[in-house]
Amino acid sequence: MSASKKEILSDLKYCKESLERIIKYANREYEKRWGNHHTVIQNDIIKLRREPNEINHKFEWNYGRE
Repeated sequence: MSASKKEILSDLKYCKESLERIIKYANREYEKRWGNHHTVIQNDIIKLRREPNEINHKFEWNYGRE
């Protein structure tokens, strides 16, 4: 049994909002001294990269049975 449509859509919405925050942050901070801001964005991207993988697992037939 895979995850519910509501749960998957909620997770995808979270990914979209996270990406929008990363873009907004990069647009705002890129004009300033880049320096340490690079690692903040890198960390956010790493976290965001994991989310779609988790969503992918929710489509599996045995999700929730493990």
